[in-house]
Amino acid sequence: MKNARVIIVDDDRDVRESLQNWLSQDYLTQCFDSAESFLEAINDFTFEDGIATCLLLDFQMPGMTGVELQSALKQINVEFPIIFMSGNAGQANIIDAFRGGAINFILKPYTASQISTALTELFQRIETLKASFTENKTANQLPITAREAQVLWLLGKGYQQAEVAQILGLSLRTIKMYRTFLKNKLNLNTLMELARYCDQHHLAIKKLAGEAVAGMEKDLKS
Repeated sequence: MKNARVIIVDDDRDVRESLQNWLSQDYLTQCFDSAESFLEAINDFTFEDGIATCLLLDFQMPGMTGVELQSALKQINVEFPIIFMSGNAGQANIIDAFRGGAINFILKPYTASQISTALTELFQRIETLKASFTENKTANQLPITAREAQVLWLLGKGYQQAEVAQILGLSLRTIKMYRTFLKNKLNLNTLMELARYCDQHHLAIKKLAGEAVAGMEKDLKS
């Protein structure tokens, strides 16, 4: 069974097909011909399988560039490890990519061994981090972000997703995406399970969500 996924985003059809034909032997693969098409499909990713996922991303594409996609993903709190590929990136471009959180930058024309080594090292690192996290997780540590904690807290209070979107000033689409993340990270498949989890971990959720929760509590009581 394949236990890792590689998402390929490149406007060059030959590159996409070549990478997919080769990498699909060892990984689950999905291809997109632009940053925009990947963003449009992001809500279709349910993350239910818990499979480690990496983004093989072309640095320069028509329309939204790879770095711009990297920034857009951060804004909606989607954190895929990114390996950039480029045929003519300068040193400043590479530095910007790493500052944005890229974990590798491979120059074209690349070799099969370069891609294989980068992916192998990445997924091994992810497995090591998962094992370490599982061993060290305590009752007061939750595997979610501060924004996810805010969404979880409001949903646990009984607010509908549309109401949560309005309270947090986010789109309904974004809230639905966070709900999917919470479902898969915490195995909360029903609203009853979610409410029970909030009751059990109320203090930890508030601590992680930070000052925003205190502000929301005041607003909701007034």
